[in-house]
Amino acid sequence: MAAPPRRRLPRRARLRYVGPIFAHFDTPIPERVEHVLDAGHPVVYVAITSSPPALVRAVVAALRPLDARLIVAASGHDLRDLEGDGVTVEPLLPSHKVMPRVDLAVTAGGQGSVQTALASGVPLIGIPLQGEQDANVWLAQRQGAARLVAQRDAGTDAMTSAARELLADVTYRTNAARIARIYAAADGPGAAAEAIIELASTSSGSASGARRSTSRAGFDHALV
Repeated sequence: MAAPPRRRLPRRARLRYVGPIFAHFDTPIPERVEHVLDAGHPVVYVAITSSPPALVRAVVAALRPLDARLIVAASGHDLRDLEGDGVTVEPLLPSHKVMPRVDLAVTAGGQGSVQTALASGVPLIGIPLQGEQDANVWLAQRQGAARLVAQRDAGTDAMTSAARELLADVTYRTNAARIARIYAAADGPGAAAEAIIELASTSSGSASGARRSTSRAGFDHALV
């Protein structure tokens, strides 16, 4: 029997840690949201972007029993019917301005929302919708700054209990603050730009060298 073909191993990955990179929207916080943030009550920020509205509704229903005010980023959905009983809904909010002033964030667990929460020193509950989000929330949970809640449990007592625990246990916020200090020491966008420029320069040099080698080989062949 012939031996199976040998698998070609991938080239050594060139990975570099650059630090957090997340959106900074040049959008003011609406005045009525400012009032909620300044009211002195615990505040939970629900920003489950790229998710079906039914999921947001289920989460809000599970969080209503808490002694907390809810701020909901609708992210394109019409969720105005959720307004009232301590719930404030806005179409779009600048998360990097809101999160530093809340007590808990609830997100789908994407890179941007997780990094925004942790850079703000705020613990989070993640409800992953796909693998990348699942990994992000799991890593934050391993650091003691988050809890992962499955989609099937988003509207159940499991969500209520998780939120109540993160609001009551200061350890989660302490761990989130520890990560925030690590983030603050890293210039993610700047380091990423440097890495891109370096890669482009290296690739350009390699391509030029390859072209010179090819031209020389053709010239030598012509002489023979």
